[in-house]
Amino acid sequence: MPWADILVIMMGSLRAIGVVMALPTMGGTTLPPMLRVALSFMLGGLLASVAPPGVVPPTSALVSLAGASLHEILLGLAMGLLIRMTLSGADLAGRLISGEVGLIAAPGFDVPKPAQEPLPALFAFFAGLMFFALHAHEQVLAAFARSFVIAPPGMGGLSPMAAETLVGGLSALMELALRMAAPFIALNFVITFAFAILGRAVPKMNVFILSGAMRSLMGMMLLAGGGALFTRYLSGAFDRLPWTMLELVTRR
Repeated sequence: MPWADILVIMMGSLRAIGVVMALPTMGGTTLPPMLRVALSFMLGGLLASVAPPGVVPPTSALVSLAGASLHEILLGLAMGLLIRMTLSGADLAGRLISGEVGLIAAPGFDVPKPAQEPLPALFAFFAGLMFFALHAHEQVLAAFARSFVIAPPGMGGLSPMAAETLVGGLSALMELALRMAAPFIALNFVITFAFAILGRAVPKMNVFILSGAMRSLMGMMLLAGGGALFTRYLSGAFDRLPWTMLELVTRR
């Protein structure tokens, strides 16, 4: 194989690393590092081999080669960050809902685990499942393949509007989380307001215990019937994701 083809495959693989690292798994676990690297080289190599020819610096120009490699890695990481932001919106919504329905785990000094935070883990698993059920993975891979048409291997870079796009992705993450948690926030407000009135009317009533039990009961009932609403919000976020990824890509 000519050395120029090897460089093209390497540039495509460097761009694919960030995207492969951000893709979710069905079980919610992370892939082994060696498997991630293998998938990155397989995906990047296949797409780079059929992409329009680019100008890859020769090995003698080490500075240019290092600069092109750095641009490809940053571009892939930026696209992967957008994917992770979209999926993290469901995780943040689970944390907000946990506080509203009274299912906050006791604070600890180690990294939170799914057993300690069951509701955020459930939302993260649900978002990963919907990512594949709604064929969002196909749209993401299609956008990644399209990036090689916009910027061939070795010529990719972040667009001048990349910072604004990433900030917009962060605001979209917050919006998605608040939209998913909004019914539970409203439910908590109504229950707190109602028991505040009852506490004034019946001073001997133990408002804190009764309101906590009612908040958890009504929250679980609302959670049981909110699957379609959550899917609708996630579907809209997944539909916007490929276009947002392509806004990051430019040809140097």
